[in-house]
Amino acid sequence: MLDILKNPFVGVHELRKNLTKLLSSVKEDGADVVITQQGKPVALLMDVERYLEMKQALKEFSDPEYLAALLEAKREIREGKGNPAEKVFANKGL
Repeated sequence: MLDILKNPFVGVHELRKNLTKLLSSVKEDGADVVITQQGKPVALLMDVERYLEMKQALKEFSDPEYLAALLEAKREIREGKGNPAEKVFANKGL
């Protein structure tokens, strides 16, 4: 379940009562809030920016060509064939 257990859990009743506070917390702290109903997780309250980033990552990882290139690059790095970060940054003018 990934790191979901590290997030705060809030029941539906508390969500209704403290929605403004919870929204501020999600926006400021970046922590997701697990919403429970009858003690069981049913939804997740998260920052919209983070949601959009996750959605984009899922889209990219679902592309077989992108995933194959990523895995190949990872293999090359493990084998010591990758480019040092300093070289990459210099090529990008950073």
